[in-house]
Amino acid sequence: VLKKRNTKDFSEVCFWKVHSSFFIFKLIEECNKKKSFHIFYSFESLSQTSIKDININKFEKKKIKEIRTQFISDEQFVKSEVLKEFDFVKVYKGWIPEKFNMVDNSKFSFVHIDVDLYEPTLKSLEFFFPRLEEGGVIVCDDYSSVDFNGSKLAWDEFFSDKKVNFKFAPSLGGRFVIK
Repeated sequence: VLKKRNTKDFSEVCFWKVHSSFFIFKLIEECNKKKSFHIFYSFESLSQTSIKDININKFEKKKIKEIRTQFISDEQFVKSEVLKEFDFVKVYKGWIPEKFNMVDNSKFSFVHIDVDLYEPTLKSLEFFFPRLEEGGVIVCDDYSSVDFNGSKLAWDEFFSDKKVNFKFAPSLGGRFVIK
């Protein structure tokens, strides 16, 4: 994607502590691309589950709360320490999809979806896929997660009637499509 001449913006939806984003930031920098990287995250915890998040809903309420809180990030640390050297990164704090309208007119070359659950995965796909350029990539980090099977359900439902150029599910558990 970065080798294309007309690369569009990049996005990550829910990035926890910026682990995967950091490597993408470095690649963008190395390729000397002048594109925005839009990050959407609540910093508060994992979203609420829906009835379609079947496996995680089997846990006791106490365990679900414990799982949700492990996704809390220190917003100040992320912004002042991790993102400080990357002036092309824009952070939109809020629950998915409440801040998507802030990039309504953007086109994307790469989108990484790591929201774990059915509803935010579906809302992310509904928003980003129409804005993905031809040849652009969408990655779903949690596609084969046993506990977070809502992501797979949302992904499979969404792409059941969509034409894409390439689909792949590497053995590490994610999945991606090239439009």
